[in-house]
Amino acid sequence: MLQRDYFIRIIEEFMAALSRFLEKKVDERTDEDLKDLYRQYVGSYDVLRNLSFDEILVYASDQWTAAERISRLDMLAELFFAEGSYKNAPLRDMLLTKAYKLFDYVEAHGTVYSLSRRKKMQQIADMNLSPSDAAAEKKGPADGRH
Repeated sequence: MLQRDYFIRIIEEFMAALSRFLEKKVDERTDEDLKDLYRQYVGSYDVLRNLSFDEILVYASDQWTAAERISRLDMLAELFFAEGSYKNAPLRDMLLTKAYKLFDYVEAHGTVYSLSRRKKMQQIADMNLSPSDAAAEKKGPADGRH
């Protein structure tokens, strides 16, 4: 129980820290601030940012307990989404595609429904990042729900 409460507090702190980062003007957001968020809440920025979706799932399985895994993947998706929101193509497209896939995975495997997550997924899908990405996104979530 204490461990669960502690992790809930970590999630709340993460959301507050991410909100503070996003409230900054785009030109005031630094990569160092973002790297700190990765380091504090999910792991190495340089490692996670360069992993494919499948490699991220392996990393998650190796690094995080089953009880934390979905929440940490959701945090990582939020970080990809946040960074993708102010970067330029093609980096933006890569980050947002990974964010979408992670949001979709969390949606399919998690127990908490999130309107905010669904809204972000729709925003990404509406961008039609590239022909292959758009086709994959239009299929819907991994479990076949729409």
